[in-house]
Amino acid sequence: MDPERKDEDLQLIEQVLAGDIKVFEKLVERYQKKIYFLVLRMTKNHDIADELAQESFVKAYMSLSSFQKGKSFYTWLHRITVNLVLNYLKHEGFTVSLDSPDGKIYLENIPSSPDQLKDLIDQDQMEVFHRALDELPAVQKVVFILKTYDDFSYEKIAEVMDCSVGTVMSRLFRARSKLRKALKDHEKEKYDKLQK
Repeated sequence: MDPERKDEDLQLIEQVLAGDIKVFEKLVERYQKKIYFLVLRMTKNHDIADELAQESFVKAYMSLSSFQKGKSFYTWLHRITVNLVLNYLKHEGFTVSLDSPDGKIYLENIPSSPDQLKDLIDQDQMEVFHRALDELPAVQKVVFILKTYDDFSYEKIAEVMDCSVGTVMSRLFRARSKLRKALKDHEKEKYDKLQK
């Protein structure tokens, strides 16, 4: 995050703490899309993403007096969001569904050209990837999403996850290994079927 934005955030926070609660809306507008998409990538559900993103901002607002000056509001907000999502996933017995309820490709989706076939293969690999991502332990999934989709540094992820950089690197390594293995196993399974 650039230092200028961090300074602007701190000024807005000071105004809110001084009693100008409407200023908090500027922080919400600034970060609501990023927070929403973080939750959506973790839950794969628009309604839940809306609800948990809103809850993240409410929790941030209610806890604003405990925010440490000099820290990044954006990182602090991510930490609140990640904790909410992890708690949600743990307590709700969360399950993920693919676009088609049973994950199958239907006859109307059979390609009529080589380009469409390539898209279907890519789509097949993406479905395997997303399924494997959804099956990762929640902490590995969060680390992978923050690093891959949000381009967070190891240090920033460690701050969000309240763990060491070494733990972040270990979780990311395990997540990537599991995702690679899932894709490799899928390709081997497809190859084996073709050989029969």
